[in-house]
Amino acid sequence: MGKRRVGTISMAIVLIAFGVIIFIAQVNSLSAVKLSMKFWPTILFLLGGEILYFSYKYKGEDVKIKYDVFSVFIVLLIVCVNLGIYGFIETGLMSKISSKLSSETFNYRIPYKEVQIDDKIEKIVINGPTYSNLTVRSEGKDKIVFSGSVDITADSEEKAKGLLENEYITTNKSDNILYISFTDRANYGGGTYSSYPQNLSLTIPVNKKVEINEGSNFELIGESIKNDWIIDNVNRVKLRLEKDSDVKVSAFIYGEESLKGNVKWDIVKIKDEGEEVDKVKGELTLGNGTHTINILNSDEIVVDEVE
Repeated sequence: MGKRRVGTISMAIVLIAFGVIIFIAQVNSLSAVKLSMKFWPTILFLLGGEILYFSYKYKGEDVKIKYDVFSVFIVLLIVCVNLGIYGFIETGLMSKISSKLSSETFNYRIPYKEVQIDDKIEKIVINGPTYSNLTVRSEGKDKIVFSGSVDITADSEEKAKGLLENEYITTNKSDNILYISFTDRANYGGGTYSSYPQNLSLTIPVNKKVEINEGSNFELIGESIKNDWIIDNVNRVKLRLEKDSDVKVSAFIYGEESLKGNVKWDIVKIKDEGEEVDKVKGELTLGNGTHTINILNSDEIVVDEVE
């Protein structure tokens, strides 16, 4: 009794047809996945036709028809793998992976930006960056000056320089208040490119009230303080104050060991039942303490007095 394998010819035709589909898709900028999804039922037609053909051809003969399952499985596997690869290519995932693998990080100085402040502005509200360090200087000029550095990840320096032109500080006025916010970490191109500003620097006038909300690391270099400040919900606060400053610093914090610097703190413990660490109020006065800096909800406060 003879044997005849069925499926080999069908799968060979499928491979040829699949190659033709891929070729047509590349030449005419069509979707190989969509074309294959439209024509995949022809595999069943070919296989069924081959079975009928050989069943009719060897009808009445002592020939056993055996299905070439292994060939069918291998060919279908090749087709599925290739469709998967083309699916990645057509959806853009392959290009994103390639860009990620070829990308590198560039460090740039953020271009200086100046914003004039008119006399109507009485208060400046700063929404601090979540990840970046922020240093604020107080000077006598009626303007704010912004600078800093940024790490930009891209697959070419040309694209990195293009991202450098983005805005990293935003200012908005409302009545007599100027609001300042910063761009934190940002992703572009579906996560292919990214920018990470750090070590941001801001110069503001000395005669405005200031409120700083949130942030990671904040440092104030106060050559002179001529109005009141509030610093709230900043993880680590560092103040560098001139010895002849006329300011009073009040800080509420957990644990007196979190009050640091070369100044002498006046510390009062605040009993709070249920808390493992005592909350303390630390105060220090330079000069007559005419102006105040209130610090709330921080993990560490460092105040240094300089000549």
